[in-house]
Amino acid sequence: MHIIYAVTTCSDRVYRQLFADAPRKPAFQSQKYHRLLIEGLAAGAKVDVVANPPVNREVLKKSFVRLPREMEGGACYRYIPAIRNPVVKAVFVGVGTFFRTACLAGKDSAVVVDCLNRTTALAGLLAAKLRGRRCVGIVTDLPDMLGGSTFSKKLANFVIRHCTDYVLLTQAMNDYLNPKGKPHVILEGHSDIAMARQVPSPARKAGPRVCMYAGGVSKQYGLENLVKGFRKADLPDARLEIYGPGDYVQELSQIAAEDSRIFYGGMLLNGEIVEREMAATLLVNPRPTDEEYVKYSFPSKTMEYMSTGTPVLTTVLPGMPKEYHPYVYLLEEETADAIAEKLGQIFAQSAEELFEKGMKAREFILKEKNNVKQAGKILAMLGKP
Repeated sequence: MHIIYAVTTCSDRVYRQLFADAPRKPAFQSQKYHRLLIEGLAAGAKVDVVANPPVNREVLKKSFVRLPREMEGGACYRYIPAIRNPVVKAVFVGVGTFFRTACLAGKDSAVVVDCLNRTTALAGLLAAKLRGRRCVGIVTDLPDMLGGSTFSKKLANFVIRHCTDYVLLTQAMNDYLNPKGKPHVILEGHSDIAMARQVPSPARKAGPRVCMYAGGVSKQYGLENLVKGFRKADLPDARLEIYGPGDYVQELSQIAAEDSRIFYGGMLLNGEIVEREMAATLLVNPRPTDEEYVKYSFPSKTMEYMSTGTPVLTTVLPGMPKEYHPYVYLLEEETADAIAEKLGQIFAQSAEELFEKGMKAREFILKEKNNVKQAGKILAMLGKP
């Protein structure tokens, strides 16, 4: 089987080279999602990545940059030229993705697109239609519930409607997007199988106790509640570390300047974040569950958290399968007082108990939800007529 993966991404090597010193690191969660899925697919099929590099004008100093073809993670990355002018870039991305995908497509090929990468997805879809190939649409958010123009939403929905197969996060998303019952797989995400080589140890957590969050730093994601809850908790020897971009950063920075137990670390490369997660005492996802969009989503950060061997506290997300519940601490109420109480209960446990909880979660997520196993479900779907 041959997979043509048309998406806005780049190899991990190129990403680190481009953004190691950049103040703004674009779409690192999307970058990791696609990298892991590409590597998982490459474990069972030939994979060509028609890649639109996720560069911005801050990073791209030249008007035109052509990246060489390269192999990484078992896949061949074939780059669309990176261009500073946004209008010219859109044309190059659309035309380049279409022709490269069409030229690569053979009788055993299937095209995979990220439906929210509208230009690359449309071009990949049209190329698949031209060559009579199946087109798998990955949908990680509902366009109707995202920001952006009406045209952008209509374009994303057009791509979704015309895909032949789907990769979706939750059953609720399938009910919403797939009324015709097209072939699909529900994959809430995938953990990095390579994390099995990084062995957690209690010695890494020997310093001050750390409660950590990494992701979108927004009130919408419950960060204000988390900060209030942590400050209310009686944890004088612990500190809260937060990393990522978002609309709560300015207010958070002011709080951190006043309270030495609160630390905002900005944006780091994912490898640096994982190192800090493995050294933390507790990882937290405080995302509220009362918003409509939540039942259609599953934070990829949860799977990364669990793979580190550090215990996880999360709200009871409706998109989280119940098989996860025994492996995490669940926050049943989402008030600051409830967070404070739960943090107190967790931090009252011994280091050995916390380590055991984290390691059980790690074993589950790396065995049952790794990127090779999850990608295999996509290949199995495509193997059916």
